Amino acid sequence: MKKKAHPKPAEYRVRYCINGSAQDSTQYYSVFHSSEALEFLAHTFRSGHIHGGSLNILEVEELNRFTNGWENRTVKAVAHAEIPEMTLENGQLYFKQCQPKKD
Repeated sequence: MKKKAHPKPAEYRVRYCINGSAQDSTQYYSVFHSSEALEFLAHTFRSGHIHGGSLNILEVEELNRFTNGWENRTVKAVAHAEIPEMTLENGQLYFKQCQPKKD
């Protein structure tokens, strides 16, 4: 019987801007789906390792190793990600800090 191998992870990069900063920031991830890269960035933001009130997500891109170029996967990432901080405003994707629930 032949064993099923796990698919190889791909390299993704997430380009984002913190609080309307003039310069973009980039995070690189080696994961199985573009939504995982977006969820890891949200976790990093949520845990306080990225400082700022909001992030404007510019693109989620996958490295195509055959053309050595980056392909936009933002739509697929957003469709499959479950991130409470994620909002869509005026066609722009944002992560905003969630307020703790008051009892």
